[in-house]
Amino acid sequence: MKYRLLVAAMFLTSCTSQQPTGLSDTKNQTKKDQDRDVYECAREATFAGVGTKQQVFDNCMRARGYKEK
Repeated sequence: MKYRLLVAAMFLTSCTSQQPTGLSDTKNQTKKDQDRDVYECAREATFAGVGTKQQVFDNCMRARGYKEK
């Protein structure tokens, strides 16, 4: 019975995340997220009517939480 518990504990610990704990690279992730948002908003603006592309892009970026400069 003790061995079953030991084997079960070893199995469960091997199934946990192998990602090291500590500081994550949030600055790079934030840059990647911003790049993705710019790309998606630019793509959305591509399908907008003539003369409204910039407005569609600005509205999309504002909706994603970015402020105008």
